[in-house]
Amino acid sequence: MTDHSDKQTVPGRSCPLSYRTRPQALAGSPGLEADTLYIIGGLYGNAHALDATEALATTERDHGLPAPRLVFNGDFNWFNAEPESFGEINRRVSKYTCLQGNVEAELASPDATAGCGCGYPPWVEEGMVDRSNRIMESLQHVAAAYDDVRDALCSLPRQLCARVGKHRIGIIHGDPESLAGWGLAVEHMPPPGQVTPTLETWFRQAGVDIFAATHTCLPFMQDFVVDGSARLVLNNGAAGMPNFHGTATGILTRISRWPAPSGRLYGTRLDELFIDAIGFEATSPAWLAWFEQRWPPGSPAHVSYRARLDGQLDYTREQALRLAS
Repeated sequence: MTDHSDKQTVPGRSCPLSYRTRPQALAGSPGLEADTLYIIGGLYGNAHALDATEALATTERDHGLPAPRLVFNGDFNWFNAEPESFGEINRRVSKYTCLQGNVEAELASPDATAGCGCGYPPWVEEGMVDRSNRIMESLQHVAAAYDDVRDALCSLPRQLCARVGKHRIGIIHGDPESLAGWGLAVEHMPPPGQVTPTLETWFRQAGVDIFAATHTCLPFMQDFVVDGSARLVLNNGAAGMPNFHGTATGILTRISRWPAPSGRLYGTRLDELFIDAIGFEATSPAWLAWFEQRWPPGSPAHVSYRARLDGQLDYTREQALRLAS
């Protein structure tokens, strides 16, 4: 289980008690039913990536498919720490189904002990933690002028049970026990073909076939067998940043009764469902120019993320697909 016993209050590493969630809360009636779901995590205030996800939804309709339901499962704010982009991102995503991420939680109701609210594990270096806390301070300063947005963020749920076809999907931000939990990070997954007692317990308590998460920034798709039934963990990594070495590819998770008309990077089937990671261009020269203006060299976001925005990360598409067969 996720360890909530740590008494340290290190901003950026510790999670407030208020971040606790319960997998059992997903076991009730689905709050959303759809033929196609787009699950979009880690938009990070990237307006270009938001344009791309909306264009993909239009492509579905152009192919004669039903319009997908868009669900933003947290951290749709981050780089947009200036008034115009902060207002734009929050106005646009509010048209869709939204969940809180730790970023939205710390904008809606800041906790001095949480810092950025990321709950970073030990393998994340201290400089990254400190810079994330400073990014959050900048974002909170901008958000202070938007009472309506902060009120709206405060009212967002942290978990959602959805149904596509006969299958139940637990849409969360971190892991089933914490808004900023890392229990569904690829670093915590067992080898393909295996399952841990924690994962078994989470699937049973939530009563879902699929967990769809984000938060930990590295995408993956892995299948399991629990109580004789196939289960899946899906993590889209980041919609608003590149996810693979040498690419500009943002990712959303698509769960549908129909095959994806475009953008499929990798995927699998679960009975009648098509489950795919859909790729799109997360950055453009114009958006990178905006980023450089808001976050010039030496700024915390530039130091932490500029290389990744150029596709400089040690992760590949082959590492993301972790199916047993």
